[in-house]
Amino acid sequence: MQFKNTRQTSDKKVMKQLAIGTRHVLKEPILKKLQEGSVLSEVQLETLLIDLVLEDSLGSHITYEDKATIRTKYGTRSRGVSRGAFNRTLNQARRNLSRCFYTMLLLAYLGLFELTIFRPFEEVAARIGDYRRIRDILAGKVELTTEELESIRATERTIMAALDELSSSLALKSEISKKKSD
Repeated sequence: MQFKNTRQTSDKKVMKQLAIGTRHVLKEPILKKLQEGSVLSEVQLETLLIDLVLEDSLGSHITYEDKATIRTKYGTRSRGVSRGAFNRTLNQARRNLSRCFYTMLLLAYLGLFELTIFRPFEEVAARIGDYRRIRDILAGKVELTTEELESIRATERTIMAALDELSSSLALKSEISKKKSD
């Protein structure tokens, strides 16, 4: 029985560290910008991350009650919500995500992803992928050089500018419509 309590204590510590990591990730400027333009609220995104990432990272099942204790209670400094609130938010996030996927599948079915108006989105997605790979490589370092820090910041600025450009209503207009708007 002593072993089980030690494992539970260890799991709780790991869960706490993962929760801190999740909250840290949610504060990243690129992620915040992407979340603001997405179909997920900040609470839904945090809930989804807790649900999907914690168990995989921990390598064992986590009850929804435990997951609920980790989630931020927005509007307060405290942590934790009821299991019911966690599950309702999780269901909303899953429904919104499912609708997003169906929208993408619908656009693919109609062949709309082949149009040039979607190329800027593909380019930004590729830049974000490159940024994540660079960040993952640099995450293993104890200290970053000035050059590495500036490279990361320049990449972040480029991505943020591209996201600002994509958020313009002109981003989803055909070339002919864009010219007519001028």
